[in-house]
Amino acid sequence: MSYGLLINVPFTLSQFRRNMFFVVLLSMRSADTGVYTASMLAYQEIKSCILMGEVPAGIRLREEKLAERIGVSRTPVREALLRLHTEQFLERHHEGGYRIAVPSARIIRELYEVRRALELFALRRTVDDIGDRDMEMLEQLEEEWVALGAEVPSCDPEFVLLDEDFHGRLAESSGNQQLAEELRRVNERIRPIRTHDFLTPGRVEVTIEEHLGVVSAVKFGKTSKAEELLERHIRQSQAVVEASSFKAFERMLTVGIDEAGSIW
Repeated sequence: MSYGLLINVPFTLSQFRRNMFFVVLLSMRSADTGVYTASMLAYQEIKSCILMGEVPAGIRLREEKLAERIGVSRTPVREALLRLHTEQFLERHHEGGYRIAVPSARIIRELYEVRRALELFALRRTVDDIGDRDMEMLEQLEEEWVALGAEVPSCDPEFVLLDEDFHGRLAESSGNQQLAEELRRVNERIRPIRTHDFLTPGRVEVTIEEHLGVVSAVKFGKTSKAEELLERHIRQSQAVVEASSFKAFERMLTVGIDEAGSIW
């Protein structure tokens, strides 16, 4: 799914969040009935908390707590937890139920290798067979990121959503929707750790500059240059993520705890 049409130019991070809210609502709609179900709501709410690193690591997710938090019964929560376990966002807790699945360094490294392979393949296809529609998309993408660079957002873990949107739309320009969808799934797997990438001072500014460099190279048909810039960009992101993975795990150990104990 491309989010480009939902983004106004110029835009801010807060505007992007509002646009992403409508994307979530659309994704919650049943394809058959057009109805938002309690199970879909529970799934989206819990998944969102996991992806943004808000769920404490090791904490057993309790159905009754989640149901109260979301405002649904326990059955939709149970269905949502089972789906998230199937998608490898959760793992079994030794006392029963589920807890967040924290990816190991090896898994993160392997997922980055898959991400790099997918994006570089998509980039080559885009440059080799670029059409008018693809060029329009690239120009829109460039315009958005130029506008974003004019008012650089402060360090914010949710900037990862903007970053994923950029890479997803760039992959979609290849014309291979299955590839773009697979890239989306890979990015979701590493998102809980990647949120800390954009808490590192200077990373937002560097990311904007590197994105614009990649788009420019693609627009002018400079395949080798585009590949070089994109691969360097992804490798640098991986290095920052690996260096900050301990901080991410530390955050998951502490968030969501109040004086009364776990809110989960």
